[in-house]
Amino acid sequence: MEVLMSKDAEKYIREVRDNKIDIRDTFQEEQGDRNRLKQDFTPDCLCWLVAHLMKDGNCLDMCSGTGVLSKEAAKVHGVEVEEWEFSERTIPFAILDACVNGLNGYISRGDCLRNEIHQMYRIVKISDISIPLERTPKREIGQYNNVIMNPPYSMKFPDAERYPMAGFMISKSKADYGFLLRGLQHLKEDGRLIAILPHGVLFRGAGEGKIREWLIKQHLINAVIGLPNKLFLNTSIPVCILVIERHSPNILFIDASQEYIKGSSKNDISGRQLGKIVDCFSARTDIERYSRKASYEEIEENDYNLNIPRYVDTFEEQELPDIGTMLDNLDQIETEERNTRSELYGILGELTGNVADIRHVKKHQSLMERGRHESTMQTDTRN
Repeated sequence: MEVLMSKDAEKYIREVRDNKIDIRDTFQEEQGDRNRLKQDFTPDCLCWLVAHLMKDGNCLDMCSGTGVLSKEAAKVHGVEVEEWEFSERTIPFAILDACVNGLNGYISRGDCLRNEIHQMYRIVKISDISIPLERTPKREIGQYNNVIMNPPYSMKFPDAERYPMAGFMISKSKADYGFLLRGLQHLKEDGRLIAILPHGVLFRGAGEGKIREWLIKQHLINAVIGLPNKLFLNTSIPVCILVIERHSPNILFIDASQEYIKGSSKNDISGRQLGKIVDCFSARTDIERYSRKASYEEIEENDYNLNIPRYVDTFEEQELPDIGTMLDNLDQIETEERNTRSELYGILGELTGNVADIRHVKKHQSLMERGRHESTMQTDTRN
């Protein structure tokens, strides 16, 4: 931060850019705080997806981290970045990344859950890069056409009673709905909120269930998109995307959990698979075993549970083989079993070293043969 705020900032930023230093990997390896702040880089495929689910207009990235979501949004929509991040040691990486990419906008250090701004930086483009200018936090976070977020999952909120939102007290043990309701406060009347969240928000009860019921009754939940597991580097849990939009006619459910490219350490989503999600969301189409629009009456009948399998049936009935194929398979299994048993007795015969051992092996062999013969006789009788 000392260098970024000094007169040598432009020289340093150009040096980082010209040497093609991967800011994201550097932060992940050296500064990422997974244990305390549950930091996980949003994978590129989800950055692309969120950007293409957005509406036209400006954008607020809450819990922005190094800002990968908003930087993709800036690239796709040509908007200024507006990032809001809590972690003080993440801010320099977010600023540096924005400057290297020549973006305009604001990066704020603060607590979006508690609606606080501690410090704000203006990012100003000069030529092919940008430089940061420190500002006093006089400019408030306003309302936006888009609010996007990948907040820390199920983070604790010990002083939740001090920060009621929309008339609800957020759970002290899981702040997921706190981030969602705070984002709703910064959303324009015709705006769209896109949140990457754990599946628990779809069905957990108690206070979260009441908030979910209120969102549904207010026709605020526009879509629920299920995603594959193992997309993140530090967690294998599957996540979903909740799309919040006022005056939604129904709720579109998309189950994209089985459409991915399998990797050794983590999975990915191809461009074709991502395009299918975006096209389905835009057209709000029902696709067998993939997507379906559900009425609010149906969701009420399901006690406001948004678990995706309740609405999208992905089961594919497998055709049973005919009786001839089943008998052929059974015959093959019995042949393989006899061969395996014969090999086993041969090995045991080589390993036994006295008369008593050989007698035990032959006794076992005799019992197995008698059992197989009785089983065959019973099958013949039934036939």
